[in-house]
Amino acid sequence: MKLPNPLPRSFMDLLRLDAGMSLQKLTFLLVATALLAGCAADASKPTLQARQEATRSAAKVELIYNEEDQLIVTDGGGSGLTGFAGLLLGPIGALVALTIDTNSRMTMAARTDQRSKEFTAAVRNSGTTMALNRQFAEQLAARLRESGREVKLTPFMRATGAASEMKVPELQPTPGYSTLILRITTAYGAADATSSFKPFISVEQLLRDERQSVVHQTAHTADVSEPTYFSYDGLLKDTAAAHQGLKQGLDRVVQPAYVGMFGGDQPRAVPAETTRTAGLDAK
Repeated sequence: MKLPNPLPRSFMDLLRLDAGMSLQKLTFLLVATALLAGCAADASKPTLQARQEATRSAAKVELIYNEEDQLIVTDGGGSGLTGFAGLLLGPIGALVALTIDTNSRMTMAARTDQRSKEFTAAVRNSGTTMALNRQFAEQLAARLRESGREVKLTPFMRATGAASEMKVPELQPTPGYSTLILRITTAYGAADATSSFKPFISVEQLLRDERQSVVHQTAHTADVSEPTYFSYDGLLKDTAAAHQGLKQGLDRVVQPAYVGMFGGDQPRAVPAETTRTAGLDAK
């Protein structure tokens, strides 16, 4: 089956479609999360206990993931040095610094789009296999099979919409399967145009039952801070290590993503015949 084109007009458009938020809010969220780099899920312990039965009863799962790796490179714009410019160079220096800072923030979207395309092309041209999303999906599928579930892997275009109601355009879910939608984001982010770039990994999950009613959602980021690049040029020249850093981040998310959605490996009340292991099917 030939998949629809998974790439929107720009990388910022792609991310903005994800959450329906403004460009400024999106970039702030992306950069702030990259700097904090903490692993998070949106489920507290009571909530986890309340929905365990629904997620645990999912015996057959179709795992949908965005097949195309999209490597984002973004910064918050500006330099954060306008105050120092005023102290060192006086009012005129502060005005010049403020103008440069404002222009940098205004051109942030175009800079993100250009750099993301350049970095993705550089990684691809280096001979590195562009399979971060597929590898993560396969690891998560293997973890699901270990729990006795039947899993069908379906690569498709990237899901759009708010995390609580993600949808995959043109997807026809497989009858009899719960649908687990993954939205994977791999990026390098910096707080502003003069800060270092650090890895950012985000995996959003939305589980729908066989009737396509939402059961639960989670979101996780990787606790990874290396490799760090002081400049965009340094990142662009070290594609192999940079790509490996993103892979290591995704590897760390597999177990938290499983536990966050399914709550561990407690016994499930499902018929034995529904736990057969399926092959890596794809539409």
